[in-house]
Amino acid sequence: MKSEYVLSKHRFYELKHFCLQYPEWEKLYFTLDGWPEEINKVVGDTTSRDGIKRADLARNMDMVRDICRNVCGDYADKVFKYVIFGSKPHLTASEMDFWYYYRKFFWELSRKRS
Repeated sequence: MKSEYVLSKHRFYELKHFCLQYPEWEKLYFTLDGWPEEINKVVGDTTSRDGIKRADLARNMDMVRDICRNVCGDYADKVFKYVIFGSKPHLTASEMDFWYYYRKFFWELSRKRS
């Protein structure tokens, strides 16, 4: 039976690599504080610039978390860890529905990012 949640190979890889950036976004989000490294060489409004960047990072992180939470049900934690770290999940025989939710996650992410 063919899944209804099918993406082209290149679109899937684009979205997969988007998700793999999540740890980088999280690290950067918590390091942006609006203070330039060299106080005397301020060019522009660093607080605004960092605020805008933090908002963009938060939007991306929220999108990935919310889609996992809303689409993947009981598999949300496993799908989330798999899409942001890329490590294969350890599944029991009764958890083969994981792959359905994994495809559904990327389908929904594609729809939201279009």
